[in-house]
Amino acid sequence: MPARLRPLPLLFVLPAASAVAQPAAEPPAPRAPEPKVERILHQDGHTRVEELRIGGQTRSIDVRTRSALPGYEVRPIDPGVSDERSGAGSRRWRVLDF
Repeated sequence: MPARLRPLPLLFVLPAASAVAQPAAEPPAPRAPEPKVERILHQDGHTRVEELRIGGQTRSIDVRTRSALPGYEVRPIDPGVSDERSGAGSRRWRVLDF
């Protein structure tokens, strides 16, 4: 075989050898369990309070009265956001409820 053609077989062998030397792909990591969803109802003679918790954190509080006053929703403060005003969440009145 001429001296110029000796490296030619290496061109075919080296890519095949590197493909064999690669480690096997790892199986996918197990998925985290779905967060627990809780709907808590507090009720007395005049008001009904529905609380939604996801993963142990309160996401919304829905307050409805049995009087003529409209209900409202309270959105708790996100624990990751620093707010120096107070520990109260923001309130939203339901103007058009359908």
